[in-house]
Amino acid sequence: SWWSVLFLVLAAPSVVAFSGSLSAQTLKLVKPYNARHETMCSAQSENKSNLMVRRTLLRSAALSFALGLANSGPAENVLAEDGEKKMTGLSNEELAKKVAFDVKDRQFMVTGDLTRSLYDESCTFTDEIDTYTLDKWIDGTSKLFRNDYSKMELDGPVAVTESEVKFRFKEQLMFNIPLLLPKVPLTGELTLKRGSNGLFTSYKEKWDQPVWQVLLSAKLF
Repeated sequence: SWWSVLFLVLAAPSVVAFSGSLSAQTLKLVKPYNARHETMCSAQSENKSNLMVRRTLLRSAALSFALGLANSGPAENVLAEDGEKKMTGLSNEELAKKVAFDVKDRQFMVTGDLTRSLYDESCTFTDEIDTYTLDKWIDGTSKLFRNDYSKMELDGPVAVTESEVKFRFKEQLMFNIPLLLPKVPLTGELTLKRGSNGLFTSYKEKWDQPVWQVLLSAKLF
């Protein structure tokens, strides 16, 4: 990987310095008896200076490379999987409107139809049952509920800060289980953590009722 290459580049100066130190110690043990030997010592001294210059240049290049990687960030944080550009740098007001749109118009917590460009591709989705990746949450949610019955709505304002977005929700859910079609009411709070670029890096549901109580409240259609 590139990190392995970077490690080798950073380690190279230490190896060079060690070998140069050994050469210097050896020269101290042998007295130069003739001009030829003195010339060799002079050449070695010059080589050592050149190695020091190369070491400085390599270290600078390696640090520049590392800073470039850190600043560029992963490619998936710039573009969504469908090629749509990520929405970084939104104001709190703009973000609140887009989240409210996903709730009211897209019904995203029961359809899986979210605005993907608001989310980091590495975002994790956690409810009271399990934790999922972005793609698995979208796919699973879109298949889990009957959309001709299931619906969600805001139960208060969308609160936005630099680090997170929070809102309370109310849901009426019908699970897409043939013949049974169980339905349950559900209320709770959703917290969306934001990364340094403003994208959501964590989705976490907190239900008002314990899981067992939600399951016992299920009614067959």
